Amino acid sequence: MCTVKAVAQLINIGWHTAEDVAHHHPPLLVLVAKEVGIYGGAGRVYPVGHEWASEPRRSPLRFAYSAAEGPKATTALIDDALHMATEAGLFDNVQTTARVRLTGVVVGIVADRAMVKLDGRVGIVPDALAFPGLPLERSLQPGQEVTGLYDADSRWFDVRESRLEPDVALSSYAAGDVVLVQVESVEADRASVFLHPLVTVDVTHSAVTSNPLDDLSDLLTPGEVLPARVLATGGEWHLSLLDIDDDEEPVAAAALFAGGPPWLVAAIPADVSEPAVPATAPIEVVSFDVEIDVADPHAETHVPDAPVNAPAPAGPSPAMFDRSRAVRPRPTPGPAEAPAGPPAAAVESASTKSMSLTIASLQAEVRTAKRQRDEVHAQAQGFATELEHLRTELRQVEDQVRRLTQQLEQSRTKLRKSRSSSSTTDAPAFADPERGFRFLVERAWATRIPTAEQPNCPLGDYSLGPDFLGSLDALHGLATDRVADVVMEVVTGKAALSGGRELHQLRTDDAGGSPQRLREDGARAWRVSLQSNTPAARRLHYWVLPDGSIELAKVGVHDDMSI
Repeated sequence: MCTVKAVAQLINIGWHTAEDVAHHHPPLLVLVAKEVGIYGGAGRVYPVGHEWASEPRRSPLRFAYSAAEGPKATTALIDDALHMATEAGLFDNVQTTARVRLTGVVVGIVADRAMVKLDGRVGIVPDALAFPGLPLERSLQPGQEVTGLYDADSRWFDVRESRLEPDVALSSYAAGDVVLVQVESVEADRASVFLHPLVTVDVTHSAVTSNPLDDLSDLLTPGEVLPARVLATGGEWHLSLLDIDDDEEPVAAAALFAGGPPWLVAAIPADVSEPAVPATAPIEVVSFDVEIDVADPHAETHVPDAPVNAPAPAGPSPAMFDRSRAVRPRPTPGPAEAPAGPPAAAVESASTKSMSLTIASLQAEVRTAKRQRDEVHAQAQGFATELEHLRTELRQVEDQVRRLTQQLEQSRTKLRKSRSSSSTTDAPAFADPERGFRFLVERAWATRIPTAEQPNCPLGDYSLGPDFLGSLDALHGLATDRVADVVMEVVTGKAALSGGRELHQLRTDDAGGSPQRLREDGARAWRVSLQSNTPAARRLHYWVLPDGSIELAKVGVHDDMSI
C-alpha cells in the first residue's frame, strides 16, 4: 500500500507530520484555526493554496478510532492527496515527465483501484487519475483497453488522456431520446443537471412540473439520478422531465472512455427498512497489572494485609503512573560505630525492627498503588464502554439519516412524477375524436420542440387510417397522450433519430431477409415502439405514402404484426 508520504514524494510536494510542524514551526500550529487543525489522532491533507484556511471542507479530517480502521483512514488520506495534486496539476509538472506512455487492458477493480495489465507490468489507476470525483466503476471496466502515462517507481497509471471529449461521448444522443441525468443543484424555480460529468444543463421550472406553484426543491434531490427527454442536442442542450412513462427505458448513458461502462445507471429503489446493527470490535483497555512483591526474607511473622487509610484520588492523572511516587526509596541506615554499652544482640534486634518497619511501609504503598491502578483501570473501562455506546448511537443516527434521506428522495420522485404529466382534466374536449387526437399531437410538438427549432422541425402531413382510433380505444394500459407524443416524433422525423423508438420496416414475415410490406398504392409499412421492456409492449404501425405523407394504421402489441 502506498503511503501519503510516497504520494507527496512522487508529485514533488512537501510532506510534514504534525510532529515535524510542531518541532520546526511551533507558532504554525498556534496560528492554524481550530477548524483546520489536527487533533484527536486524526490526519488531514492540505491542498495547494490557502483557500482551505477559510474553507475547512477542502481539507477533511480522517479519523481511525481503532487499529482496524487504520487502513481505511490511510486510503482516504492517499486519495485526498491524489485528488488535490490532480486539481493543482502537479502530476503534469516537469518532475513527472519521465513517465512513459503505455497501452494496457483493465483486468479488475479492487479496493478503489483499477489494475491494468501492461507489457509485463501492472499499472494502478486511482479515480483521481481516471475521472476525479467519480467511482472507478463508472469510468472503467474489466476488458477495456486504455492508454496512459506509467510511472515505474509508484506504478501509478494516469489514463486521463484517454477520456473522450464530452461532445464525442454524447454524440449518440438524439432528440426524443430518454436519457439519464444526475441532479447537480436545485432552486425554487430552476435546476441544473449533469448530462455528462463535464456538461451541465439548466432545466426550467416548466420542464419539471406543470404546476406553476410547485417549488422544485420539493421535487428534486441533488445527486438523484433520473430520466429526462432530450429536446435539442448540440451546443444548446434542452431537456424535459415531463411526460416520461415509467416503462420508457432510457438509452445507455454515455461512456467516459472508449469501451467503458455507462457513467450513470438507473437508480434502484433503496431498502429503507431497519438495518441490523453491525458488530464492532471491542475496545481494548490496556491494563498495567504488574505484581510487585516486597517481603522480608528473614521475617518469620506475617505482616497483616490491612488497608492503609489514604485519600482516594479525584480522578486519573499522570501522577498515578509516576514510578518514583509509587515506590519511593527510603534511606537506609548507614553504618554506625558500635556503642560501648549495648550488646551485639541488641543491635541486631534494632536493625531487624527498622527493616520490618520499612518493608511494612513499602507494602502499604504498593497496596495503595495497586488500588489506584485498579481505580484508573475501572475508569478507563467505563470510558471505553461509554465510547462504544456513543459509537453505536452514532451508527444508528447515521443509519436513520440515510433512511430518511432515501425516503425523502423517494417521496420527491413520487411527487415529481405526479406533477410531471400534463394535466388531462384541463385539456379541451372535442366532439370529433380525430380533431381531439390531432390537438394532442400538436400540443406535444409545441411542448417538446423549442420555439427556435420549430421552423426547421414542422409537423409533417399525416392522416388517420380507418382503424386507427378504434385500435387506440381498444388498447388499455397506454395513455392517448403517450401515443400522440410518439406520433409527433414520427411525423417530424425525430423517431428515426431515436434508438429507443426501435423504428424499423414492417416485413411480410418474421424472417430477417423478408421484404418490407407494401400496399397496392405503393405505401410502405413501418413499425415503431411505444413501450419497451414490458409485457405485451405496445407498437405503432403506419404507412409512408409515395408522396412522403404518413397514414397512421393501428396501435397493437409486440406480437401483433398485422396492419
